Amino acid sequence: MESKLIKTFTSHVNELITSEQERDHLFDALKKYQTSSDVIKLVSDLKRLINEPTKLEIYDTIRPLIRPQHQQQYDKLAPNSPGQKLRVIKLRRRTSESFGFAVRGGFEHGVGIFVSHVEPGSQAEMRGLKMGDEIVRVNGFTIGQAIHEEVLNLIKGRDEIELKVTNIGMVPIKQKPSDPVTWQYVDKPGSNKSQAIKSSGSENESVVKIFINLHGAPSLGCSIISGPTHFPGIFIESVRPGSLGEDYNLEVGDQIMEVNGKSFEKIKHKEAIVELKGSKELNMIIKKSVGLPLLNLKKKNVEGSPVPVRKETSNEQEPIQLEDSGEVICEILEEDLYAKVEKKHWAEEQEKLRKEKAEEAVREQLRQQKKLEEEQQEREEQERRWEEQERRRREEEERMREEEHMRELEELRIQEEEKHRAEQRKNEEKRKKEEAVRKQKELEERKRQEIAAKKQQVPMAKKRREKEKDFYRQVQYHKNQLSDDSLENYLTLSQSDSKDSELNLVSAVLAGRSGPSNSMKPTLLGAAPGAQTSFGSSGNTKEVEVILEDGTPLDIELEGGTGSPLGGKIVICEVYPGGSVDKSGGIRRGDQIVEVNGISFQDISLTEANEKIWQVEQECLPGDGIKFVVIESGLNDDDETTFF
Repeated sequence: MESKLIKTFTSHVNELITSEQERDHLFDALKKYQTSSDVIKLVSDLKRLINEPTKLEIYDTIRPLIRPQHQQQYDKLAPNSPGQKLRVIKLRRRTSESFGFAVRGGFEHGVGIFVSHVEPGSQAEMRGLKMGDEIVRVNGFTIGQAIHEEVLNLIKGRDEIELKVTNIGMVPIKQKPSDPVTWQYVDKPGSNKSQAIKSSGSENESVVKIFINLHGAPSLGCSIISGPTHFPGIFIESVRPGSLGEDYNLEVGDQIMEVNGKSFEKIKHKEAIVELKGSKELNMIIKKSVGLPLLNLKKKNVEGSPVPVRKETSNEQEPIQLEDSGEVICEILEEDLYAKVEKKHWAEEQEKLRKEKAEEAVREQLRQQKKLEEEQQEREEQERRWEEQERRRREEEERMREEEHMRELEELRIQEEEKHRAEQRKNEEKRKKEEAVRKQKELEERKRQEIAAKKQQVPMAKKRREKEKDFYRQVQYHKNQLSDDSLENYLTLSQSDSKDSELNLVSAVLAGRSGPSNSMKPTLLGAAPGAQTSFGSSGNTKEVEVILEDGTPLDIELEGGTGSPLGGKIVICEVYPGGSVDKSGGIRRGDQIVEVNGISFQDISLTEANEKIWQVEQECLPGDGIKFVVIESGLNDDDETTFF
């Protein structure tokens, strides 16, 4: 039979708890209970595992595994089982007073509407509304698919409401709208002393649910009686000492409300006996001590106490009052109150009780002996556990020492690896520095080679300068010999016949220089020979850095120099578009060059100026800057027009 209970229990647990890890925790909690017999710790562990209403049935599934002496305590600690009968709560709003309760939940959260708070002393509390009640109907309306706001409107909009509720014992919790719904247990009425005192008159507080397993036991060891029509029900009349009923804490005066789902409130005596003897497993609901007044009255009658009799002329029954209390206990017993109890059965029962008492004395002696043996075994077991704990402690210390040794070895290995990596980084940095030095040497070598190549081009420049000097001497010779028109024709002819670009440049510079010294024929920039020029006389001196781009020359044209009308000044007569000077934007036509990269351009010939410009340009690499110091020209664009 035990295997059948275990199979049923395992099947229910597998249906309600899908997580294997949670099932393992549940079985561990039950094992601890079987070892320690601590039902409070068991219920505490179960509440951590059973964390939503759909799993509350597990408490009833576990009930058969609870020891008899713990059944009633377990029922008081465990939450109510789901599926209880609905309770009807009627509330009427008083003047300037609320109903005294709050709700949470709703269809939008995927849960029903639950009572989350009941105000102490409020109308709701007095009417029996409890925290953890789920509201099923409001004024006849089913609210299973109602959102929170709709339920509030149903409640707030009326002065009288009728609620149908069932107690779940849990309330939903949601801290943020995005959080999932979690569940929290509420204290069960009567679960602590303060609640017991406060709700001592509550009907629910005296009702307990127990499971009785009669397999292997001859009987429950209790006798029952039926109450009269005005006090109906089945009550426990006696509990035999040492019986199974005593183990389950059944007491004289307890009323049997239900057995295996069948109500005993209006059942006949014979039917009750059939139900109680027809099964070896009894799921019973007991209301504690409510039949004591009835049994006390019977005891007085049996002992010969005067019993008021009913007047034959009256159909009504007079109430009987106890001597110690002015409270009415019940009406006069009907004449056939104990007619259902046969005298023979009573005598046999009394004889049986005497025999059982004698046997109980022997059993009690055996129990005491067994208890001593169990205590001895418990002490031995305790010593064994201590020895086992000491052994485990020593093993744990040894293991920790070994782990500490391994950690030290690992730290040494890590330090060696760090040292090796640091050495590798040092070697890598050294290699990079050597590589940088090598590249720097290669770069310097390339620069030296480029400078050497440039220096090889200097002789060619000297040859061109010789040609320019010869051409300039010829011009000087013919300057005083030829007329202005003849000189102009000569220069034009010389330019057309010459194939050398430098000679063309010189001829262009010297254009307009022919004629007598007192001639007022304008020069290239519009100044007559010997006249005072305004280049650099009043302009601002500024420094301009020109970045030499790869493949892009300076692209400027110069004029002036010693022996020219500009009086030894070197002036920029043209800045060609797209050149490096044009891109810098700081130099324009008519500016006088004072210095280039620290080389003075004052009182030198035009040929020397062109040669210096060329040398500076050749010595610089792409991306280098050439610093020009110039005097800004004061001429306008019209003044800079060249006349021939």
